[in-house]
Amino acid sequence: MSGPFTSEVPPRSLAAVQDSSTKTICTQERDTPTPESTQVLVRISCTGVCATDLHLCRRDLPYLQPTVSVGGHEGVGDIASLGSNVNKSLWKIGDRVGVRWLHRVCLQCDLCTSGYENLCPNRKISGKDVEGCFAQYALADSEYLVRIPEMVSDPDAAPILCAGVTVYKALKIAQLRKGSWVAVAGAGGGLGHLAIQYAKAMGLRPIGLDAGKKDICLTIGAEAYVDVLETNDSVAAEVQRVTGGASGALICASNGRAYADAVKYLAKAGTMVCIGLPPRPSPIPVLPEDFIARGIKIMGTSTGTLKDTEEALDFVAQGLVKPRLVEKSLDDIESVLEDIEHAKVEGRVVIRMVH
Repeated sequence: MSGPFTSEVPPRSLAAVQDSSTKTICTQERDTPTPESTQVLVRISCTGVCATDLHLCRRDLPYLQPTVSVGGHEGVGDIASLGSNVNKSLWKIGDRVGVRWLHRVCLQCDLCTSGYENLCPNRKISGKDVEGCFAQYALADSEYLVRIPEMVSDPDAAPILCAGVTVYKALKIAQLRKGSWVAVAGAGGGLGHLAIQYAKAMGLRPIGLDAGKKDICLTIGAEAYVDVLETNDSVAAEVQRVTGGASGALICASNGRAYADAVKYLAKAGTMVCIGLPPRPSPIPVLPEDFIARGIKIMGTSTGTLKDTEEALDFVAQGLVKPRLVEKSLDDIESVLEDIEHAKVEGRVVIRMVH
């Protein structure tokens, strides 16, 4: 939980700011943001670090070019102040809330009203369009705000706000039957280790695919594990040997090989859900006959709706999902992103704020 709360907001506070010229990130003082209209100011207790933060910092995805200098979109903390148009019957100073990837969506367009809020053309994104939560204080919008359940600690809640809800949403849209095998590529990382737990909690049989992360995968619930480096070019054959063909595949790894392998090991009528973004264009080697003769499906998702987030947090509140965390400080952002880039992180890194 957050520490003792006070509504006093300092005029200046710390943030991990990316230099516009050198692109390096360092902690420095800045003016504390001021909430406007329906926004609230959140006193951040901790925040997760996501692979998407890496893409934003590296600017390696054309459709994700940041316009702000402070990243972060998995922040948890207490409301410190309210904008003038916040509904005060719903939100008050001291409420525990999350600062998520989606800062605001319109909730009125065809995409928002059909379950695709994440694709809203009018969306504003934390860490891309709005200063994010790699900071002591960050803004959230009260009209699209998630409340943190009392039974979920701040560090445990943080990774669920993006990584957790993303893999949970992926499993929902895959529509797999209970008892089905689901392969999780990148199973020991920030998204993958949560995907294994959500899959198990939803009655599925997860098989983890990763390199050198067997222990964590089997400990958190994978029924089987394939080391993608030790099996050389036979990853697909090994998955097929163990599962007879996986009904689902969640590609949390950010490399093209994981996608290519999945096409081969999916069972007939199997579903691949694309999540991880390779830093370079990586076409998926799939042919028309894979769809026609095998009936496979390929889908994609990023984050989830507000309702999805609340559901994903509820799994944690029930004790069915428990993030594996490595705690770091605000000064460590640059090195954490480098570790993510080189797949050195087991579980999820959470930045603990000092106030």
